[in-house]
Amino acid sequence: MKVKKTMYRSIYHIVLIALTLILGFQQAASAQTPQLNEEKYWDYRDRLKDEFMIGVGAEMGMSIPASIRDTVSGILQWTDCTMALGEYIGVLAMEFRILANRSVSTDETVEELFYALYALNRLDYNAELFFGGTPSLNGFFMRDDIAEDSLDMDEVLEHLNQGLSSHKITKLNSDYMNLIPRNNEESLDQAILLITGLGLVKRCVPEEVVYVEDKQAEEFQDFETSLSLEAGHIINRIVNYMKEGDSVTVHLDPADPNLYGIQGDAWDFLIKNPVSMLEVLRGPNAFFLSKGYTSAKYHLTGYESFTTDIFSDTMANAIFLYMEYYILPNDQDFKAINLEAMANYWPEGLQEDTTFTEYNARILGPRSLIQSYEWIPMLHQLMFEGNKNYLISIVLPDTLFYLDPAEYYEYLINQAPPEGPYNYGNSLYPNWEWSSTSRTIQPGRRGEISTAFPGNYDGLDYMIYYNMFTLLFSDPNDIPEAVPSSISVYPNPFRDQLSIQAPGNHDMIMVSIIDMAGKVVYNGSFSGVHGQTLNLGSLSPGMYLLVLKMNNNSYEIKKILKTISK
Repeated sequence: MKVKKTMYRSIYHIVLIALTLILGFQQAASAQTPQLNEEKYWDYRDRLKDEFMIGVGAEMGMSIPASIRDTVSGILQWTDCTMALGEYIGVLAMEFRILANRSVSTDETVEELFYALYALNRLDYNAELFFGGTPSLNGFFMRDDIAEDSLDMDEVLEHLNQGLSSHKITKLNSDYMNLIPRNNEESLDQAILLITGLGLVKRCVPEEVVYVEDKQAEEFQDFETSLSLEAGHIINRIVNYMKEGDSVTVHLDPADPNLYGIQGDAWDFLIKNPVSMLEVLRGPNAFFLSKGYTSAKYHLTGYESFTTDIFSDTMANAIFLYMEYYILPNDQDFKAINLEAMANYWPEGLQEDTTFTEYNARILGPRSLIQSYEWIPMLHQLMFEGNKNYLISIVLPDTLFYLDPAEYYEYLINQAPPEGPYNYGNSLYPNWEWSSTSRTIQPGRRGEISTAFPGNYDGLDYMIYYNMFTLLFSDPNDIPEAVPSSISVYPNPFRDQLSIQAPGNHDMIMVSIIDMAGKVVYNGSFSGVHGQTLNLGSLSPGMYLLVLKMNNNSYEIKKILKTISK
């Protein structure tokens, strides 16, 4: 492994981008070509299979990517790996679509995708057995089934260490082998990333695609053969199990409608272990996100999730609508915006005709960018095709990436190290942008923050960015045009007062100001005809998001900087 030292960089993305631009980063951003980035993608794919997976297939432990390969301790770590499995499924789905668009063989991708979906069903079917119950394909899953005593470890280690004279793996570690079995229970986080990957299968893989072996379409555990239809079945099972909140036994009977996730009317969304009937140990309460889950399920499968409990339904609706204006702190906001990218629920609830897709695109762009979840707007665009990607740049006007999502995504893709991402602390990482265990889920771990998780990382985050970028921006005709602002905000930076002018017929404009922790520090409204000057001297110096919602349901978000008052 090639390691190079870099300067310590601030975890605040705003400072990073601004400084790199000032230092003339344009040349570095163009250091790689699209051809080199594509080669890098396939190198990452080979690296994933050779160094982070024990193999592709139906057997126990197969087709599940590990997250961290620590070459110092010699441990290959599966942690929260159903999240990695969800990302892997999504990567393969987009890869299929890219190859099919280019009229290139998709056979290997289809095989891998079949076994990745098969592995997820395996984790579902055997979860009850792991906890001492009867196997059931009902939507309750465990995190992995990696067990050293169930594997031929000589063969596994030979595969994982092929061609390496040092830095070898000597041990496997997983939630399945954890001393506390309940650490292998599912959680609401796992479900989100799995639904994301499964949703990409629904969007990218036609229903007629099946995996053929020996001239026969291979079946999943529920006897389905279509990859896309099976992805829909799994989404239904996962969401409906959370909705039920208890054990609905689903056996392998193709005539049983429960096999496809059609369950009762309860609206619990407290994830329970069906054997112990206790709430799962980690991430049990999915109620506050329940409208995101059920609406994503609706848009991806066409099935609604009804409930006769009007009180629960009303509460769930109010909570998820509130999250349009509330940013979850501490690297947790991806849960809300990831689901929203598939649910399209804001601002008024479930939209059968997806009326507000553009509205949601405008919300998700700046909100995702300010927290370094830049892939979320691309996910939304893939889920609701034809909508623009409103990734609004955090840098100043007239600089390299201002209002140019394609260039910004390309900058990020260029920075991914050819040898794969890693971080061993003390600035021992090849690039700050890709120094987190997963830039898609834990961007706050970049740099020295990631030292609690030293090692080489599986690179699925880069593969997600690359495939999404390729599908959305590879054709120059598909690059969205920059949308000029119709709102004037000045001065910016400001000390005490901030003036807002909005041309056009806006009877009333709602104003919110959100700090970098996601807290709303100001709410108000004014007539768009006359403009408004806000007295904000009481705010602490720093960066804020200014959210302006017009009476026609359009909105704009701007970054404003409060300086020290005189």
